[in-house]
Amino acid sequence: MTRTLAAVQQTPWDCKWSRLGYRLFDMPERLQPEALWVCVRTGQRRGVTEQDCEHCGHWQPQDEAEEAPPT
Repeated sequence: MTRTLAAVQQTPWDCKWSRLGYRLFDMPERLQPEALWVCVRTGQRRGVTEQDCEHCGHWQPQDEAEEAPPT
């Protein structure tokens, strides 16, 4: 009997709580007002990295209904 192991990647773009950070055009990364990704789970916008999301215990997949544009 064969077994299949499915690896689930926890990425910021797939998490219910992550949003793109505010970015300014033509501004160096170190001067940007926010990180590329922010977490909004606690109600405060907190910069996160892919590594933060990869090991986060609060990570939740986005609801497919939220992703689909209204018809």
